[in-house]
Parts: sequence; C-alpha cells; structure tokens
Amino acid sequence: MGNRPEGNLPASNGPPLPPPRALQGALLSLLLDDELQNCITIQELSRITKIPIATLSEQIRSFRSKVQPAFGSRYPWKEEVVSDEYYFDLTCYSLWKIASVSPELAENYAKREEFVRNIGRQILNAIMERGMISKESTATLSKGGHKHSGITVTETIPAVVEILDLFQSTKHCSAYRLGDKNDEERTGLKVFDALDDEEIISPNGVGSVNCLVSVFNPATLGGALQITGEGSRFAPDFVGPTLAAVWERVGSVDKGSSVFVSFESYFVDPVYRPNPKDFFPDERLYQFTISKKN
Repeated sequence: MGNRPEGNLPASNGPPLPPPRALQGALLSLLLDDELQNCITIQELSRITKIPIATLSEQIRSFRSKVQPAFGSRYPWKEEVVSDEYYFDLTCYSLWKIASVSPELAENYAKREEFVRNIGRQILNAIMERGMISKESTATLSKGGHKHSGITVTETIPAVVEILDLFQSTKHCSAYRLGDKNDEERTGLKVFDALDDEEIISPNGVGSVNCLVSVFNPATLGGALQITGEGSRFAPDFVGPTLAAVWERVGSVDKGSSVFVSFESYFVDPVYRPNPKDFFPDERLYQFTISKKN
C-alpha cells in the first residue's frame, strides 16, 4: 500500500488567531499613520518613487479596499485603524504592493533595497532624536560611522536590546530573542564578545560576524507571508532594517574599519506538521552579517 501521500492532502485551516493587539506609543506613528501622510514609510516611498504622498495614499487606500475582504477573513481586525494589529498588517501589505508596481521599484531591486534600508535608517535616527532609547545608547551610536571615533559590535548590544524592547512595548511583536536559541552563551547581552570586535576592527581579523535575531508574531507577519506566497521577497519589514542601521554604525571610515551589513529573514513554524501544505509560522528569524569593507 505504501506510505500515505501527505502531499495530496488539502491544506488545513490553521490554528485560530488571537485577538489583534493594540499597537501603541510614539514608535507607531513613525511606522504608519492612519492618514498615510506623515509616517516615515510613506515619506520615503514618495521620495524614492517621486510620486506625491497624496497620490500614493489614495492608491494604497484603493488597493486596501479591494483586498480587505480576503485579508480580513484570515486576520480579522476590530477597528479600521493602524493601531489595530491586523489592520496595520493589511495596510503594510497594501503599501508594499503599491510600492512594488511603482515605475521606480517595479523591476529595480537595488531601489527596493534602498527603500527598505532607508526606512530603517530614518526610524533609528528618529528613535535617537526623540529620546526613545537611553542617552547612553544614543551617545554610543552617535560615535559610530563616518568622521567619528567609531564603535565596536559589543558596544551596540545595549542599544539593540533597547530597540527590540521598544518594538515589543509598542506591541509590534509579542517577544523576541537576540542570539541563537541553541547557544545560551551567545544570547542577549552576551551575543557578541571581544573576539567579534577583533574580527571587524583588527587588520588581521577575517572581517565578518553573524548574529541571529528572532521576532515573534510581528505585526507585519500576515502581509509578509502573503507576499512571500505570491513569489516575492519584497515584503513589509521594520525590525530588520532598523537593526541593520544600528550595525552600520560599527567601525569608523576614518580608521579604515567601516562595515557593510546584510541580512536575510525566514519564517519559522514551531510545530512539526506532516502535511507540507500546512505552514503556520509565528516567528521571523533574521540572520545578519556584519562585514568589514575592503
């Protein structure tokens, strides 16, 4: 009789979702606003596409209304405001879809990367300027980069933790993990050590270090999964580019130790499911690589 053909089974409906979280705090208005006028995301999209904000906002709202019934059947929101987790998710999905068909970004993957990375840089700048992290972390990050004394990867750890805490306190995610879950000696405040600093700063270092970050139940999860399922990797993300912006400040151009930061993200389902069509992740796992520029 052979093995049961699991691949021919229909996909399951998936576990029931919890009620939407209520996003809150000053960080939310940087990511999205109900009017789609003043947030960093829409302003950067307007800058890079050269399309007026009012035009983009109307396009996003129009697209959102078309996909709203299907998206809402899986991610039912309570209120049509971006402080509702699932409506935030829908709006991010709609924004990224409009971005993907804009003339500047439709086939230009370098521009897409620039769009996402600039969102992270601007979020980080605003977090620092508005005092959303400690003065100590702001002072440390301000030393990094071009024409400054430079910072090491270990010096970035407190700021990274504070920024992840900020995303969690905003209810953008339910939890996070900094480091490898299988290596307790390399997690949290111990995720980097002096040897990692040597890899970047020392002329004899190999020139790169890696870091894993897990974000659980991010408010962009549904839209990101939908876009990935449609065959694209250009999906909503705020945490990844913001952390990349932190690590871009490692080293110093003046000291010949500036860095390049790249990252990939993956979706993780914590439950083994025999039917390969059943995939219900709750984790976005990032793998960052911080490399010394040649």
